[in-house]
Amino acid sequence: MAIKTRIATILLPLSLALLEISDARAGGYAIPHQTAKAVGLSNAVTAGVDDPSAVYANPAALTEIDGNQVMGGPNYINTVSSVTNGGRRSVNGHDDNFTASLFANYHVPETGLTTGIGLYSPFGLATSYGRDSFTRYGAVRSELKTIYITPSVAWRVHPSLSVGGGFSFVHSSATFSRQLLLGAGIPDGHIRLTDTDDTYTFNVGALFKPRENLKLGLTYRGKANLNFDSGIVKVTDATGTTSEGKSKGTNIPLPAVISVGIEWKITPDWKAEFVYDHTRWSAFQHLKASFNPSFLGGALGGLFINELWKNTHTFRLGSSYRVSDRWELRGGIAVDETPIPARTLGPSIPGADILTLNAGLGYQWKAFAVDLGYMAVFYKTRKVLNTVLEADNSGNTVAPGPEKYKTFKNFVALNLRYRF
Repeated sequence: MAIKTRIATILLPLSLALLEISDARAGGYAIPHQTAKAVGLSNAVTAGVDDPSAVYANPAALTEIDGNQVMGGPNYINTVSSVTNGGRRSVNGHDDNFTASLFANYHVPETGLTTGIGLYSPFGLATSYGRDSFTRYGAVRSELKTIYITPSVAWRVHPSLSVGGGFSFVHSSATFSRQLLLGAGIPDGHIRLTDTDDTYTFNVGALFKPRENLKLGLTYRGKANLNFDSGIVKVTDATGTTSEGKSKGTNIPLPAVISVGIEWKITPDWKAEFVYDHTRWSAFQHLKASFNPSFLGGALGGLFINELWKNTHTFRLGSSYRVSDRWELRGGIAVDETPIPARTLGPSIPGADILTLNAGLGYQWKAFAVDLGYMAVFYKTRKVLNTVLEADNSGNTVAPGPEKYKTFKNFVALNLRYRF
């Protein structure tokens, strides 16, 4: 039996294991919302961002911040996700997730320069299924974590034009486990992979204000490659004996993103922004790895998995209304494509096209501000018939017939800001 073929999808989630433990992804394993204000506005903040999170959203907008500020806070993500097939149901048990972000800025006196720094996690995933579920040969535990540390600088070239950029250090870690079908009537085997990697990337932005009530923003967040070449592989055979080895040759792209936004100040108290994002998910075409030594009598020596992801388009609309000097109401909506084709969709990354409905509230008192944001994420239900859950080399599947993927998420974010 070609066990190597049986586990052809073994490292799919390794391509996902890198945010703090967030499962609030948009397309693929991206997490674009980094602050409570952005959550309330459906992340339509490319042109209108006016707080230190400009380090991430558009570094050129650092020049627009009122004074020097520091901000940070937690995010809570609740996930309801399952896969069904033929009356069976496999539930993603990783239903509660927490992340956090921290940003700050400083205006350099009499220079037109503003500096900033951010600590945040824009990519990641966490899913977990039971070892006795019908999806166990596709995935049991998948986790992707990333932490970005980004110093940035912006320059007001002209009263109507600012430019900026940042350089990011990226720390990542990955974990993946799944069961192995070793034969009819034979106890399952098990495989677990873990690794870490550090890499670098950048982002640049521009902000143009042709009129006092109109802003145009453009950002480019560069691609980062995670190269997992020092992974630990542990394989348990049918007797319960565990062997350990090394894994190398796995590359996971954190894709480039182009974002264009236009903010219109309709009245002194009412603003609206439209944003278009283009994400280069086509960088993720396959996943491969080689093991040293090989396992299970030489049958398991590596893998090669076609992913065949596609580039995606996202449309965001956000609006805010200042009720008084202290209170601001926010709302938004977004539609986001999934990059995952039906032929490669699996339980590790149960992606689908999504619709988000967003709401937020801001309160400011003297130098302090509190922002609260909520997002409901509605995933399109997907029915697929593919070989991702294929368990042996004969073409039989563990779960015959189409799999039905359903997901819904609640995202709650809270931020505190202080201006000095």
